[in-house]
Amino acid sequence: MEDRVTYSLQQAARAYRVRSARKLARIGLYPGQDALLKLLQDGPKTMGEAATLLSIQPPTVTKMVSRLSAAGLVRTEIMDRDRRKVAVSVTDAARDRLAQIEMIWEELEREALAGLERQPLKEGLAAMARNLSDPGHDEAGPG
Repeated sequence: MEDRVTYSLQQAARAYRVRSARKLARIGLYPGQDALLKLLQDGPKTMGEAATLLSIQPPTVTKMVSRLSAAGLVRTEIMDRDRRKVAVSVTDAARDRLAQIEMIWEELEREALAGLERQPLKEGLAAMARNLSDPGHDEAGPG
């Protein structure tokens, strides 16, 4: 199992998540909330848009928005007359947190890529993501 690339990828992802969670906890955030705040810094999104763009389920976005709203970092606004669409945007209080997130992401990347060439790794991971996102591969079955 340890000779598998996928095993190494899982181990790297797990180590990244643990390190990221520790760093985010220092600024009062849970994993995933950083990505949502960074997404929202470019402008309001509906809950559905945020879920799609982050590749997570809508109930997960709802939970994150509830926590971030309670912390004063996001606000919600009803978008249409039938009250089904809600826009989420960052508050002024989130601006400082966004700067801290950026520093954490830079630090994590620097730590994770120590001794590695960035561009070939980035290209390889992007190719893996494309391969795994291709619905045609779902039909192939075990290889």
